Amino acid sequence: MYMPSFTLPSGVVFSYTDSGIPTSNETNYVTLVLIHGIMFNNGTFQSLAALGPSNGVRVIAPNRRDYDGSTPFPDTSELLVNGSEAEKEAFIAEMGRDFALLIAGLVESLSLPGGVAVAGWSLGSLVLMAVVASMESLPEDTRRTLSSSVRSVIVYQPPTVVFGIPNPEGMYVLPADSTLSQTETGPFLARWLSSFFMHGDLSTRDLRNLTYSRTDPNRPPTIETIPMGGILDLTAGAKADAVIVSPSFAAAMGKLTDKALFDTYVRGQLWKDSKFYLVTSSMDSWNSIYAGWKIEERSFAEAKPECEIAFELVEDANHFFVMEEPQKALDCFKQWFGR
Repeated sequence: MYMPSFTLPSGVVFSYTDSGIPTSNETNYVTLVLIHGIMFNNGTFQSLAALGPSNGVRVIAPNRRDYDGSTPFPDTSELLVNGSEAEKEAFIAEMGRDFALLIAGLVESLSLPGGVAVAGWSLGSLVLMAVVASMESLPEDTRRTLSSSVRSVIVYQPPTVVFGIPNPEGMYVLPADSTLSQTETGPFLARWLSSFFMHGDLSTRDLRNLTYSRTDPNRPPTIETIPMGGILDLTAGAKADAVIVSPSFAAAMGKLTDKALFDTYVRGQLWKDSKFYLVTSSMDSWNSIYAGWKIEERSFAEAKPECEIAFELVEDANHFFVMEEPQKALDCFKQWFGR
């Protein structure tokens, strides 16, 4: 499938899909920029994007680096084995700056009129937080563009790993599963992530009500019911993404969370006009729901007005809500457009 691309001053190229100008009469439409997660590329959002024009929304979904049409990262294996904390933090910071330049560049080059809502799905929420944290390091014109155009920042279905949150003892974590071979890991993760988990009462915030194995027998995993040709990319997912989700990046992820979500200057000054959301789903994997709980607990405990986050729970939805029920998903995103 043909995808347009945008080239940064550094020469890094990002391919993207674009649903185009809405067919409705809305002239000051909002553009929804969606950042995909691990293994599943921007095709994840194709059904939702197809609904954009008739719903008054333009949908743009870039492919992250290592994925089809975008510049690959250099080999990151050395960073995993011998990289210092400073090098790991710099790697994440570079991802954020590149994506910030991309978003600002698309706003300017496409003359997007009504502002943008930026959502990072799953591991894509890491990239989104890196964008937020990068603001101080950006050129002044880029900062102005982002400040004036980004209506909302939507951390969507994030796993614990993107915040550097330790996983509770006794809960299943794929990287720690020594029973899986390297070739088995990707397919197993894809099936596990796309299952419909039957958790207990989530209102209790009790870890004992989260399950990593009890799934709805009447609702097969998304990868078994929706064709994934051209969407699931195990090769790309095994490159830089596999490195940054490793435990060795936990400290860097924690620092990123501190800056992107809880730094009063970053949130209260640099992003003061953007509303922040953290969204989880009731049938998602346990580690996404648990991540939402932990960030909400911290937000409540610190009670910083400048760092307000709206926490949302989508009922009866799994990790692939955007594919399973694209119209409902788009309706939800429209509620999170801010301003």
